[in-house]
Amino acid sequence: MATGAVRDDEVLTTGFASWLEARHADRAGIAVDALTRPKSGWSNETLIVDWSWAGPPREVAARVRERLVVRLPLVVPSYPAYELHNQELVLDALAAARFPAPRVVAVEDDPCWLGSPFLVMSFAEGRPVGEAPALDPWLTGAPPARQRRVQEGFFTALAAAHRVDWTTVPGLAGALRVGTAVELAYWTDYADWAADGAPARVLADGLAWCAHTAPDREVPLSLLWGDPRLGNVLYDDDGAVLALLDWELATIGPAEMDLGWYLVLDRLSTELIGRSVPGFLDRDESVRFYERALGREVVDVDWHEIFALVRSIAINDRQARLAAAAGTRYPGVAGDANPMLAYLERLIAAYHT
Repeated sequence: MATGAVRDDEVLTTGFASWLEARHADRAGIAVDALTRPKSGWSNETLIVDWSWAGPPREVAARVRERLVVRLPLVVPSYPAYELHNQELVLDALAAARFPAPRVVAVEDDPCWLGSPFLVMSFAEGRPVGEAPALDPWLTGAPPARQRRVQEGFFTALAAAHRVDWTTVPGLAGALRVGTAVELAYWTDYADWAADGAPARVLADGLAWCAHTAPDREVPLSLLWGDPRLGNVLYDDDGAVLALLDWELATIGPAEMDLGWYLVLDRLSTELIGRSVPGFLDRDESVRFYERALGREVVDVDWHEIFALVRSIAINDRQARLAAAAGTRYPGVAGDANPMLAYLERLIAAYHT
């Protein structure tokens, strides 16, 4: 799913088949059997590609089949730069740590095949939770113990990602943004770019507030997921984590930055929907559970929630503008009418009480 113009599926199918033939010249009868798009995702074009090739000579009728995931930047971008090689570095670091995430098959820089560079990944099996967990039938229809397993598995996996030793991966620190100060500068520039130079006043004020009140306590730096939410996790039928997806916003910084993202978006979703998932931990219980999984106390969580909300609003604003320009539906509003801005003002006011 995308908020703006998307590439033609027939052109993509033909182009990817040609890429496969060039990459696997030793295989006969290569064919792209199906190309589909997942229903979720707003910041890139993601394709699920089923392809096959002729089997061994003694099994003439047999075909070998494989499913891949292909990711391309949007035609009209959600971000100023979409760094496929950064995602490759992050996924390779996770693979080296035996972490449950997709594996990189290839990064293709030549745009001649699909009209853009693209990333090819392994396909991960499992079921995701909907963008609003409290409205997901599989999750809400599960017994409370399984609901709790889903959330606790998420926190356990998140903490495991934060314990990955990113310092051993050549080039990773030089490729990703590192530290809170760098993030503040990036998102201030992003909000201006995303809104074509006219960000909502409350958003601009929120960014200025974050810069003025940024924590100065030193904490260990972790490899950050960037978009830690249940909708980016694949589970088995019993609620066990199978894979964590979508590492395009990965950076290096305090683990609290990821934790704040999950917590504030969960709180906002609960407020908008009017209920949470019955078996889930509340905010304080979530923090304590995550601390045990991480192995240290977390600090300045309230500030990180506000900074996470500011970042989310900036992205939401960009994607809502793209959707409006393309005439497509998007669950968000651009500019001063965004109801998340009022929630941001309330969090900032509560921070000082």
